[in-house]
Amino acid sequence: MHSDTEVDTAAARRPAWISLVVGIVASVVLLFPSWVGGGRLPLQNLWHEQTMPEDMPFSLLPLSQYYALSIFVMLLLGGVVAGLVVRMLRARAWPAALGVLLVHLIVTAQSFAVLANGLGIADGSARPREMLYFGGMLGGVLVGLLLAQVGCWMASRPAVPLPALAVALAAVPVRSWISFMIASFNPITGYPQEVGMVLRWVPAVIVAAALIWCGVRPLSRLVVWVVGLLALWVLPAVFTALSYALGMRVLDGDVGEMAQAAAQVFPMALGVEVWPVGVAVVLAVVGTVVRMLAERPRGAGAPNGES
Repeated sequence: MHSDTEVDTAAARRPAWISLVVGIVASVVLLFPSWVGGGRLPLQNLWHEQTMPEDMPFSLLPLSQYYALSIFVMLLLGGVVAGLVVRMLRARAWPAALGVLLVHLIVTAQSFAVLANGLGIADGSARPREMLYFGGMLGGVLVGLLLAQVGCWMASRPAVPLPALAVALAAVPVRSWISFMIASFNPITGYPQEVGMVLRWVPAVIVAAALIWCGVRPLSRLVVWVVGLLALWVLPAVFTALSYALGMRVLDGDVGEMAQAAAQVFPMALGVEVWPVGVAVVLAVVGTVVRMLAERPRGAGAPNGES
């Protein structure tokens, strides 16, 4: 087992450009679903000119309230994946974080320039609703950029608990990313119900793997277990509630009504997501016991040192 100092020393020997490339590639790959089909901006309810879907301008992010969570997930996972890769390579983390940030800033600037032009913000003809929509989308994307940097830092740490926690927290976003990726290739019909049933259990498997990796010694690592399992239970309900609120066109951008709608859906969604938590607990406990037995020194249980 390598100490943190040894890992930091090894990372310092790696050229910074390796980590920079990792950050750029990871963030680009995780943004790929938004470019399937040509990367056109989704139709906008507040667009100033009548435009057909195939005539919408090119945008590196699918800026729309209907894709808000998908954008957040793509940005977040770009940082987490970059952090895990540089940790595996025992390379420096800051160039990877810089690479992720550069890509995210470029796609954000290009996409919001297109959106501002279409909403009339660029020429000053935008009304308060357009400004509110633009500001809300920009605020959400900036939160995604920030959490991508946090995820990159957590996932790249030499000590196991923080990377394991990063993986556990990313489990639900991973399912959302896979769903978005599959649906982007067939936006009309989506994917079969059987695929959705399989995807429901993907976060449970990921969380269980993260907890097995984390282990239970010292006992302080149980904090990772609690937070990871809590996230597995709560995050799907949060995503469901937000998707419901953001997708309700009848609310017409009323933030208060949207928050109330999300609050109504959230408790119901919590009840649906209990079973994956139970599956994750069973898998994590069994896997941890097997791992502890496998790592147990031979003859450790024999009395008086006899084997």
